[in-house]
Amino acid sequence: MSIFNNLPEELSKNAKNAHRLYKQHWALTSQEQADAKLFYELAVKSTVSQMAYLEHTRVSHMLLKSTFESFQ
Repeated sequence: MSIFNNLPEELSKNAKNAHRLYKQHWALTSQEQADAKLFYELAVKSTVSQMAYLEHTRVSHMLLKSTFESFQ
């Protein structure tokens, strides 16, 4: 279980980094021609990393909710 100790922080950090790279590349595309494939890959990474973080948070919440409901 020690592998999951820092999972929320890692997922959050990955989501922030992916979004930061996406925004940096988006700023460059408005100024000049940029690689469309790279922009697409950064957009996908940003979305997927955010979804992973949100899904982990949702699952953690549901586990707590189920635990509390089982005691009632």
